[in-house]
Amino acid sequence: MLEQIIIQIQSIIISYGAIGLFIGGVVKEFIPIPSTAIILGSSLILLKGQAITLNSTLNLLFIIAIPVSLGMTIGAIITYIPCFYMGKPFITKWGKYISLRWEDIEEMEKKFENRRRDDVILYLIRATPIIPSIILSAFCGVIRYDLKKYIIITFLGGLTRAIIFGIIGWQFGNVLQGYI
Repeated sequence: MLEQIIIQIQSIIISYGAIGLFIGGVVKEFIPIPSTAIILGSSLILLKGQAITLNSTLNLLFIIAIPVSLGMTIGAIITYIPCFYMGKPFITKWGKYISLRWEDIEEMEKKFENRRRDDVILYLIRATPIIPSIILSAFCGVIRYDLKKYIIITFLGGLTRAIIFGIIGWQFGNVLQGYI
């Protein structure tokens, strides 16, 4: 079963390249597919055997990291926007069942206004796969985090994650090639 999934992912990555990775980045925001698996797998497949050169590094950036980051950002916005507009009605109606009031959200929103530290924390959370993206996107939408800052931070955090895990997958592929 796992072998079939790996074969399917390989065929999508090989067939569609950057477009497939963009779509994977969007989809991973809704389906619990770890972005690390997408990035590691794609860099392992697409860059395996390539020495560290300017050309291969640019391939990592433009074929893997940027498409995945853009996809993750678009997927995050798709979650953020409904939560921004529907958060208050939802919490007003259903919040009592989870001990949450809209006043609690407004307090949290005030804490996140114009604080650099919060921007850095959001960036670090986006750059490391600690909290599932859909939860973070919903949270930022509900507290009405500034959309422009959210898009920039989400993209840069996703780009950082993609570059780090891309390098790991790439080098793992090179080591693996030495054993095959």
